[in-house]
Amino acid sequence: MTVCLFAHAQDRPLPAHESMLAEDFVASLSPRETEKAKIERVAVAGQPFAQAVRVTNREPMQQFYQLQLSMVCPQPVKKKDVLFVRFHARGNAPGDETGEARGHAYFQKNSPPDWNKLLSSEFRASAEWRRYDYPFVADRDFAAGETALCFGLGYGRQVMEIGGVEFLRMAPGTELKDLPRTPITYPGSAPDAPWRAAAAARIEEHRKGDLRVRVVDAQGQPVPGAKVEVAMKRHAFHFSSVINIPRFRSEGPEYDMYRAKVRELFNATGNENALKWPAWTSVAGHYNKETTVAVLREFHEAGYFVRGHVMVWPSWRNLPGGIQKLKDTPEQDRIPQLVLDHIREVGTATRDVVDEWDVINETRVNHDLMDLFGREIMIDWFKAAREVLPTQDLFINDYSILNTPPGSANHQTYLETIRFLQAGGAPITGVGFQGHLGTNLPDPAMVYRTLEEFAPLGLKMRVTEFDIDILDEEAQARYTRDFMTVLFSHPGVVGFQMWGFWEGAHWKPNGAMYRKNWEPKPNAEAYRDLVFREWWTRAEAQAGDDGSCSVRGFLGDYEVTVEAGGKRETVPAKLVKDGTVVTVRIP
Repeated sequence: MTVCLFAHAQDRPLPAHESMLAEDFVASLSPRETEKAKIERVAVAGQPFAQAVRVTNREPMQQFYQLQLSMVCPQPVKKKDVLFVRFHARGNAPGDETGEARGHAYFQKNSPPDWNKLLSSEFRASAEWRRYDYPFVADRDFAAGETALCFGLGYGRQVMEIGGVEFLRMAPGTELKDLPRTPITYPGSAPDAPWRAAAAARIEEHRKGDLRVRVVDAQGQPVPGAKVEVAMKRHAFHFSSVINIPRFRSEGPEYDMYRAKVRELFNATGNENALKWPAWTSVAGHYNKETTVAVLREFHEAGYFVRGHVMVWPSWRNLPGGIQKLKDTPEQDRIPQLVLDHIREVGTATRDVVDEWDVINETRVNHDLMDLFGREIMIDWFKAAREVLPTQDLFINDYSILNTPPGSANHQTYLETIRFLQAGGAPITGVGFQGHLGTNLPDPAMVYRTLEEFAPLGLKMRVTEFDIDILDEEAQARYTRDFMTVLFSHPGVVGFQMWGFWEGAHWKPNGAMYRKNWEPKPNAEAYRDLVFREWWTRAEAQAGDDGSCSVRGFLGDYEVTVEAGGKRETVPAKLVKDGTVVTVRIP
């Protein structure tokens, strides 16, 4: 059983602050009871608060927000405000492996369509009262009454008690480092978590093969006792990051390092924004087609696997201005043909330098074109891509799949969309899972179950956009390692792509592996340790009486060097799943 214990590195008095709530959170809640849950107030002794809210879940729920406690914030919020949420909780969930109750603390815009969350963190509570502290910085302005502090408790059968709720705005000049923070943890983080041994066994089975080396002389006779060195050069699995193409072409020492690190760290790459339709057709600014294709060609010719992102992002806000202007005009019916023309044009222009394309992006929430012209239009997009890309893999891509449980609404929608495409004859070959994570880090075992849920589709699977936007760098590093491990262990996953890796070229700077000055963060060390040490093969062996020896190694490209009789020969080899035999002739 895994138990998440929280401790506080800092436990000194808080700096000057003001409350953002008009009244006591617990006292404001109205007791209520339904068939699914009971909400009541209970007395508490021995804590710095006298009462708590007790929530009893009688039936499992699919989304945390299906059972929500909330209070509207009467105060306006200003961009760069340093805010702080503190509460205490205890609970139990007899049916859960950990025995812990689950909750989700969040501060959000209190209205659709986006319900933008400034704070979003899952927490777990055990039988003893524990304190939870979450400092964060507002990234935009909100009017008075436009936001709410919430607790989502829509999980399995459990009992959760919450008390001592505080929501504070800190005095100007307060820095996040001045505030206590509950260390971020996640289910399955324990060193002895059961998923680890299973993942290690799968990696041994699916990511390694036997490389047999035969050493012969000029007449083809075995050379016993030859010294054999096997050195890995490149993984078969794709370890990748998107690149910011304008920065990649910029001048200066920091960009020299950017280019060098891309080549050092990854065997695959993709574009961040340069192939998106508005950027592709841009006639001014940072992007132009010639530069984009030239940079991708440089990687392709160097042997990198190159992804293209994205042909169609089917909502008005993500389409070029020229397409947006046709909305609700007599020219609107031209849009389907214009989309097909774009797919064919960008596909043809990149056909010789891109190995794989995201044809469609985020259809669950970006579906304006489908609403207007019918869902079948998506099948047309895939078919148009296949016309000009006869051998490339064609993917669909979406978010909030790996961090939500199998069977959830997000999963069902994504699965139904993919099955619709397959049934309609769309030449789809891959499923993309974004991986933009925050403090709510999903159980690695749950991630594996999700991959198993999608595996029967018979398509390649890839994580296309990975980052962890948190300040807790140790937790960030631990989860990067665990997330990569569970992905690498699944035979249906072909690659892992970060959405940037350097703070100087990252949409979420906290998610980077390298600081602006190129100092590696703990997550960079975790990445390098996995890819270039734990999952890297370099071995020495000696040929037996029959002139051969075998090495078990990770799948990929190798150099095999043989030394015998004062002579030395080196040959390339590609280790594949079913094993490889390479013959080295000593003249």
